[in-house]
Amino acid sequence: MYSGAMNFHEAVAYLDGLISEATSQQRYAEIKLERMKDLLRRLGDPHRSLRVVLVAGTKGKGSTCAMISSILMASGMTVGLHTKPHLEDVRERIQVNGRPVRRETFARLVARLQPHSEAMREGPWGLPSYFEATVALALLHFSSVPVDLAVLEVGLGGRLDATNVTDPLVSVITPISLDHTEILGNTVRAIAAEKAGIIREHGTVVSAPQGGEAAEVIQATCREQQARLVQVGEEVIWKRERSTREGQQFKVFGRLGIYEDLWVPLLGAHQVVNAATAVATVECLQELGIPVPPAAIRAGLSRVRWPARVELFSRRPYILLDVAHNPASMGALRAVLEEHFPGRRVILVYGMLKTPAYRGTTAILAPCASHVIATRPHHPHALDAAVLAEEVGRFAPSVEVVDNQLSAMERALSLAGREDVICVTGSFYLVGEIRRALRYLIASGASSVRWPREHLCGKMSSSENSVHQGS
Repeated sequence: MYSGAMNFHEAVAYLDGLISEATSQQRYAEIKLERMKDLLRRLGDPHRSLRVVLVAGTKGKGSTCAMISSILMASGMTVGLHTKPHLEDVRERIQVNGRPVRRETFARLVARLQPHSEAMREGPWGLPSYFEATVALALLHFSSVPVDLAVLEVGLGGRLDATNVTDPLVSVITPISLDHTEILGNTVRAIAAEKAGIIREHGTVVSAPQGGEAAEVIQATCREQQARLVQVGEEVIWKRERSTREGQQFKVFGRLGIYEDLWVPLLGAHQVVNAATAVATVECLQELGIPVPPAAIRAGLSRVRWPARVELFSRRPYILLDVAHNPASMGALRAVLEEHFPGRRVILVYGMLKTPAYRGTTAILAPCASHVIATRPHHPHALDAAVLAEEVGRFAPSVEVVDNQLSAMERALSLAGREDVICVTGSFYLVGEIRRALRYLIASGASSVRWPREHLCGKMSSSENSVHQGS
């Protein structure tokens, strides 16, 4: 047990210790919001002072959060952003105006949380989970800054998620499809019911375009809660006008205006849908008395940064990083490959966790690859690379196993020609570690895995650099 002051590494170690606790392994149906409420009560209920936008969904919720946050920042507001999981550094989960919380601040927050967390050990709910703790840290930090608005990404489902203790000004639901079926249910209707748990009585709801069953559940829940529903695709529509490897231009026909010549530096038609959902959300905020001028919408979308979401990290060879891990997101990645890299040789570096989704995702993406390097993410629940390779072999002409993920990337670089595409995907843990190593090479010119420097042409932004600075 820690006591008193902590340094950053001790703070991370304490949080990591929560992952192995029995309470974090409970079934979803047994995880009650009372535990999160108890933790926040001990911390002074920081969430009660916050104005919140809460975003749930299967695909696109993180990107939509990033877009909403960027638009609000362009409006001159101080904005808190909580997303999960992190790619390279836990502090990515707690950002204010696009910058992760500083290391010493993060350590102070954990030191404040730790005695309350430990006091819960023998209580009726037990220790908080890792995710519950990080949500509490974000809410505590946002209330102390304070921020004008907090944009929160739901972790899992919605109804019983730790973020659902908040009282959102706007509840946002991005596209729903099958994912986490072993926890949320094996039908879209069941999963949609969990996501719709973020809808509040007499609240305001924005829904991205949904399939029939998901749309029916959301509409029915809004009727039951007497909540106002804005449906993207009906009341707010978009037109995609131009797409390049740098981003895409589009317009949105909103309820409060038409927004022309919009640009988002993200790839994939799905990101335009996410942008339209973000526009619908900030229009609702305007109607609630929060000014968001059209110029801020344009500027905010053009400045949004969301790493490893179909991210073209470098060229010659092209290195494409994406955290797709379910069939819906893998389909979006495949669409980008087909649109922007037709006919090119694709070398896939691929690793997954042990979830039922690995077969469906493999069937979607593996046929696009000329060669697949199956690897194992650094995670206790990683899928064995040989098992993954066996499934890949059903769809791809060539597959090999390289257990170590950095060695797998080194192998891909050794095989790739200047015009080939190396696509790294399948798990946050895989993509995050490889992205961190690539950035290290760019920053230092040295690497323990001996990757050739000439392959790495990308540049780190100042906001990305801040994640790795000592303070």
